[in-house]
Amino acid sequence: MSPALSLLPALLLAAAAAAAEPECPTKCGDVDIPFPFGIGTRCSRSKGFEISCVNNGTAAVPVLRSAGGARTIPVASLSVAPRPEAKVMLPVAYKCYGPAGRRVRASDGRVDLRSSSVFRISDSRNMFVVLGCNTGAWMNSGANGGGRYNYQYYMGCFTYCAGPESPTDGRCASVGCCHVDIPPGLTDNAVYFEQWPHNGMEHSPCDIAFLVDRDGYEFRAADLRMDVRRSSMPVWLDWAIRDDDGALTCAAAKGRAGYACVSANSECVDSINGPGYFCRCKEGFKGNPYKYEGGCTSEEPISLVTSTPLKEEQVMLRCSYYTSPI
Repeated sequence: MSPALSLLPALLLAAAAAAAEPECPTKCGDVDIPFPFGIGTRCSRSKGFEISCVNNGTAAVPVLRSAGGARTIPVASLSVAPRPEAKVMLPVAYKCYGPAGRRVRASDGRVDLRSSSVFRISDSRNMFVVLGCNTGAWMNSGANGGGRYNYQYYMGCFTYCAGPESPTDGRCASVGCCHVDIPPGLTDNAVYFEQWPHNGMEHSPCDIAFLVDRDGYEFRAADLRMDVRRSSMPVWLDWAIRDDDGALTCAAAKGRAGYACVSANSECVDSINGPGYFCRCKEGFKGNPYKYEGGCTSEEPISLVTSTPLKEEQVMLRCSYYTSPI
């Protein structure tokens, strides 16, 4: 074996070691953290894309923070393709009563992502659900609108039960459970409950309401007795590039410093859930359009198989092409 070929295993191992120790971490626990997101400001595109990786006592968990940092929001997944979205876990809102019908504890489940945030609550993938017997609830959302109404949006529904056996698994049509669609553009929510009599309703001790993935929740009568203080629901967030310089559309952003679609094979798309834009790979390419190197690459597989034997110098040339430089 020639000296050049004898060095090949060492070169491949060195390249693999370099690739295994990136400058910025790409995972937190079991969750991938793709750019423009990053753990810490130095590794993310901007503060809006910063993810914290915290230990919850048993495992590492990625979280983002609500407005003012008042609440940490666990992140279940982040993606740039095929659509820009994040799945998070949000708390339920509740108002619970004792046997005599007096309120014993309550939470409005408030979450505020800020109007300047990169995130919007997905109207296409979530719904608002109310659980309980003799229960009415609505969600206040959007910035203060002034005038007759304090908020831009009010949405809610009402439930009733003739008795403990009325609610039926899989049915959410106002008997123990109801649901409504939500509008686009939401960055926040807080739940308010109607004050109705609850004495003698041990089968439904709490009024409960929450946002939830419309494909990830099916009503069960047992949910009327869920542990509300420990419960959270999966909710989808849309995200987009929303820079402070006013470049909130593709037409305005292209050509400016900080334009996010940096891969040679990427294209820009205007957001349909709030202002801003996002990037995607052109047809026939896949990968991360927000990265210069290794961004959008061809979907056609690259073959190393040849019909004729390779010369020694050809072997070294191909190996150098498919490994990282040392």
